[in-house]
Amino acid sequence: MKKTVRKFKETIEIKSSVLTRLKSHRYLTMSLLSLAILLVSCFHVWQRVMVLDLVQEVGQLRDDHDRLEDNLKKVGAEISALSMSSRIERYAVDSLGMKPIKAEQLYTLVPHETESTRPDELTVMARAIKRVADYMPVITEADVHARELQIVTVDTSSSGGEK
Repeated sequence: MKKTVRKFKETIEIKSSVLTRLKSHRYLTMSLLSLAILLVSCFHVWQRVMVLDLVQEVGQLRDDHDRLEDNLKKVGAEISALSMSSRIERYAVDSLGMKPIKAEQLYTLVPHETESTRPDELTVMARAIKRVADYMPVITEADVHARELQIVTVDTSSSGGEK
């Protein structure tokens, strides 16, 4: 009977799922705890390495920023030195052969200010009639006596007028 009970137990153990056997294992909790500690420690080490890399990169970027600010200040000083009027005047005299002018030779142009009043309606009408008359055909007295009158065609599409 002992033999039969043992065979029954073995067949039940074989048929049981792997999960059930793992649950019944006596080192399961210890191995899961060890695995969790190992994963947390690996994540912590990876995070620290990434933070140290980012700190190093920020330091390099600050150094680059400081270097670029110094270059900007140097270029600004150089621009102000090159744009000084005494240097430009000396360059004009030495290199271009220009001469300084006297106050009597200096002229200032002042724009003529026009009145900003609006023209009256009669003036506006006269200008409109003049513009229309510019496009009217011209017939001379000789054309009338020769009876060579041409037919006038009006094309409103080219003038942009509305129908």
